[in-house]
Amino acid sequence: MNKKNQWGVGIVGVGGWGGTAHVPALEALENYEVKALTGTRLDTAQAAAERHGIERFYTDVLEMAKQPDVDIVTITVKVPEHDHLIRMALEAGKNVYSEWPLSRTTSESKELLVLAEEQGVNHVVGLQARGNPTVRYIRDLVTRGTVGRVLAVNAVITMPRFPTTNGNVDLAHVYLLDESNGADQLTIGAAHMLDAIEYMVAPFAEVSATLATQYPEVNILETGEVVRATAPDHVTITGKLTQGSIVSAQFINAGTPGFTLKIIGTEGEFIVTPRDGLMFQMDRLNLSFAPTSGKVETLETPDDYFPFVTRDTAPGPGYNVAHLYALFSERINGVEVELPDFADAVRMHRLMDAIRAASVTGIRQTLEE
Repeated sequence: MNKKNQWGVGIVGVGGWGGTAHVPALEALENYEVKALTGTRLDTAQAAAERHGIERFYTDVLEMAKQPDVDIVTITVKVPEHDHLIRMALEAGKNVYSEWPLSRTTSESKELLVLAEEQGVNHVVGLQARGNPTVRYIRDLVTRGTVGRVLAVNAVITMPRFPTTNGNVDLAHVYLLDESNGADQLTIGAAHMLDAIEYMVAPFAEVSATLATQYPEVNILETGEVVRATAPDHVTITGKLTQGSIVSAQFINAGTPGFTLKIIGTEGEFIVTPRDGLMFQMDRLNLSFAPTSGKVETLETPDDYFPFVTRDTAPGPGYNVAHLYALFSERINGVEVELPDFADAVRMHRLMDAIRAASVTGIRQTLEE
């Protein structure tokens, strides 16, 4: 594909995350323009288009994907719909940005990877923490040996409003309670952090886990109906990375909102905390370094890590999404950049499978290299 100064995007679904994160992210980038969107009904699609200032709207994803000015199809709807919608985009021969999880299962994701490679298109999955400049800076610092040999990674994440709020949920998020939908505390709350750990330090080599549903009966706010939850809302993981670091991570649907991530080495430790009060994958992040001898210092990410999206970009759900889109435009233009694609998604799905198996069997699981 020839290099272009601007890429046209067609978004599938802007009623939720698409409108909250993707539309603002794309508006922050000069080399993208949202050309069209699709919705399930014509009236709601038209209303969404008018609300966001998008010129065209469709109810047929394939029809939108075939438009000549749509270079990228972005999938932002609920996970159970991803597989067949991505297939439509690939059938049209278009580049694809799919939100994470890529699909409900590893087998579906593997098939999508094969199809995307056969079509020769570019693809990215929304593990957007990898787009965060601070996450990329930490990766480079680890590689340079700033903390020495990494011995341990520790993370505690408290999310009192995800997936439920004290056992209550609104209708829009009821689907998070059904494990078969592939979107829950493990695949969202935990996966984004675990992927970032793999990116910054090293892949998992083995894992043990405990998954629990501590709110088994959940009240739907709008109706008062009580539904049974099958998806985990509490995730505890221990494991070892390929270079020997020991990991412990706990994801809790309770407590004061926030997280602390520590990367601990022979020469000191990095401490990562929220800057914006958002979930890890959305937050801009605070970073400090505590050397084994000396004072704790705050580290600011250098300007070099903001080549496309400025520091002035408003914080919020779209911040790291914008950085990921910026990297994706480079990939589409033929530049070799590292970003999470469908192959990375398959690996993360395999890690999710290993965590589930470890929890069910009580046996430590080994991951393939």
